[in-house]
Amino acid sequence: MLMDILGILIGFIAIMLLFSLLVTALVQGAQATLNLRFKNLKTVITQFFQNMDFVEHKVTQSILDHIDQRFPSTLYATALPLNIAGNKLKLTNIGQQDLITLIGNTKDVSLEEKEQLKQKIMDHFETLEVIMSQRFKQWMHQISIILAFVISFIFQLNCFTLLNQLNHDSAFRQQANTLSQQLSIEPPSETIETQIQPQLSALMFEITPEQWPQYYFSLNIATIGHWLGIIFSSILISLGAPFWFNRLRDMASLRDNLSKAK
Repeated sequence: MLMDILGILIGFIAIMLLFSLLVTALVQGAQATLNLRFKNLKTVITQFFQNMDFVEHKVTQSILDHIDQRFPSTLYATALPLNIAGNKLKLTNIGQQDLITLIGNTKDVSLEEKEQLKQKIMDHFETLEVIMSQRFKQWMHQISIILAFVISFIFQLNCFTLLNQLNHDSAFRQQANTLSQQLSIEPPSETIETQIQPQLSALMFEITPEQWPQYYFSLNIATIGHWLGIIFSSILISLGAPFWFNRLRDMASLRDNLSKAK
């Protein structure tokens, strides 16, 4: 009985991880298309200089122009590295000395202002990096939540229905557990889009299910329950691939230990 419950949970976690990976791939695409890392960098630096009374707007713009020239926007438009185990993101490629050098090479800034700016940067650069990191992660989280809901809606991913299917459909549960073994042994690489499609197809997840009309063109308790299932699925998916990957490894380890104890 306990092993059956673990099998259901592992299958559920594997499917959540699979959809989280799909959201991650879409977030990477959105970040690259919108060039969010570079926009975040320029926004935070602009606000940093605007808070200094002695820095004029033209000086700030001149520094930003130098950043554009030395650090092309394409440098920041690369996809986010998918490091599931560590969940580490390299948020920016500009360092403290880089920024000081840029200011030193800016002609529109007097020597006195350059020294003042240099001191400000040396005093507050760590705080600047923290703000930049927090802001970028906030943007990514917001995009993840939106895309998680879109994916849940498109695939009609209802977490309540999914648990019920895993409980009653042994073939589906076996397929989900097979998926869990693949994901735990071989974490997806950065080119995850091509790996997700066949796995979704194997689990019979379709982009345009035939049952859409009965859910969205009728008002009844079942419709409300289905909407709640999709919303909860969105929340679960938005927890991120690293979260589900770690949960999958924990549950798989627990199952292995219980099997050995028998």
